[in-house]
Amino acid sequence: DAERKQKIPIFDSPHLYYDLYTLLPGQRQRPFAFKRSDKIVYVLEGVLRASVDGEQADLTAGQALWIPAGAVNSLENAGREPVVALVVVAPHPECAKRKKKHPDLRPGAG
Repeated sequence: DAERKQKIPIFDSPHLYYDLYTLLPGQRQRPFAFKRSDKIVYVLEGVLRASVDGEQADLTAGQALWIPAGAVNSLENAGREPVVALVVVAPHPECAKRKKKHPDLRPGAG
């Protein structure tokens, strides 16, 4: 769907996941909040308008934003060029929902 952002999974583990987002000019992500997970947005290209609990900021390449768990947030391409951003979420929302400890995945761990 040309109206929706493109979200490309890069890494997924019990501890965190990160995706590459691409938004065309005018595209936006609906307001959303992770109850128990933080979100970090790092802009690689373009001008990204972030709204967090009603406050807005425009981010450009090389800038990052931390969005704490529970904060209602949305992302929007505020420029004339595509936005490319790395989005990291931790802990992984599925683990956070279950409120379980993350398994120790190191070799030989218990």
